[in-house]
Amino acid sequence: MTEDWKSKEEARILLIGHDPRLQKSDTEAKYVLFANYFFEEIPKPISEKQKYGLAKSTFDYIAYLTLNKFKPENIYITNLCNDALVHAPKGRTVLIPKDKAEKGLNNINKILLKNQSIEYIFPMSLQVNYWLQKLDFYNSNDDFLKLSEPKEKGLKNNPPYFEVQTKRTFQMICGKEFSINNGKHKVIPILHVKNYPLKGRFLDAYGDKYKETINIFKNKNK
Repeated sequence: MTEDWKSKEEARILLIGHDPRLQKSDTEAKYVLFANYFFEEIPKPISEKQKYGLAKSTFDYIAYLTLNKFKPENIYITNLCNDALVHAPKGRTVLIPKDKAEKGLNNINKILLKNQSIEYIFPMSLQVNYWLQKLDFYNSNDDFLKLSEPKEKGLKNNPPYFEVQTKRTFQMICGKEFSINNGKHKVIPILHVKNYPLKGRFLDAYGDKYKETINIFKNKNK
């Protein structure tokens, strides 16, 4: 089981990933997104450098979106599912089962309760945000949830995978600011760190969305 990452300093951002395994291997991180590697000496073996690279991209990603308003030490990181899941078929997205999503949300609520200093929550990926809305953690007041319901074909497959009814639904919410239900925390859905920095079709589809996010933090200087 992968452990959450928290530095010794005050947490102001909660970043929520997907699951602990790398997409195409059975490697599991001790800490979410190999975050500990960022605070250690850069390793020399290629496989270890790749883990460091993912960790660095994670902290660079948040720095980019928030205009460097938060230090890496201010970022708390968890996954919606910290248990190892069975790999999805090639080219598909692994399904987070409902019970695992409920377990993850319970952990998220405990994190927020213990870390009252957290201001912003960045859930990464379509499926993570689907479950957070499905389980009533926050909502976006649009058709995102309905249009993002997974297809039965994927749910019943062996192994199961997550595929939405309608494509490109994440563009409806990505980069925008929402509030959690019955709470003060702000939620900003973003793509998974594996897509950072944005390139090609992701840049075309989400570049303007991220400008919205950056403007949220730019306007806080006014």
